[in-house]
Amino acid sequence: MEDPIKRHPTRTEQLDILASLVAEHVKDGESALDLGFGVGYVAHLILAKKPNLSIVGVDRKTESLDEARANFTGADIACVEGDLESLSDVALPADSFKAIYSVLTFHDLPDAAKRAVIGWSADHLAAGGFFLLYDRLRMTDAPLFPLQQGVWERIEREYGAGMRTAPDFDSYIADLGDANRPASLDEYRAWFTDVGLAFQPLHIHGNVALMAGARN
Repeated sequence: MEDPIKRHPTRTEQLDILASLVAEHVKDGESALDLGFGVGYVAHLILAKKPNLSIVGVDRKTESLDEARANFTGADIACVEGDLESLSDVALPADSFKAIYSVLTFHDLPDAAKRAVIGWSADHLAAGGFFLLYDRLRMTDAPLFPLQQGVWERIEREYGAGMRTAPDFDSYIADLGDANRPASLDEYRAWFTDVGLAFQPLHIHGNVALMAGARN
């Protein structure tokens, strides 16, 4: 299966880390929950490492789930239509999950919905479970923006493809909007800890981060 998103040149490494963690830590008889399943690309990466893993995927787009069902004939995949902004209304085949993860979906959610999904996930983790969040981080400090530009420039030189960029901090802020509203690392730390989750960034490259939470 081809990656449906090719704009992030370091995405392959970060998604491989996420897939490896889920495959290594979710045991037989346990299941993982993918919030923002799409056509199932991340599940494809996980199943390549552990083919018998049970995964539940939630997405609001019927056409994406239909494609996912076609992609995973014979795999232990349950595709559930539902909106992450109304997770409590989504009927899932299980009440708790050893791993819950979300990939490049949170920046599309309002901040209140981000907090709600983190809280819902904390309540639906099985004993010893963990929540993995992979998404862009919002930059907040104008004096440091030239350094971020330098990171982006290096990524483009090394990988031959660039990440989202902007000529200056004001332009970067102006580009943020209803469909592009990443949260800051400090906001994520507060939202995780407020619902009783330990918080740790696992991998940050550019301004894209893989973050983890687990019960204290």
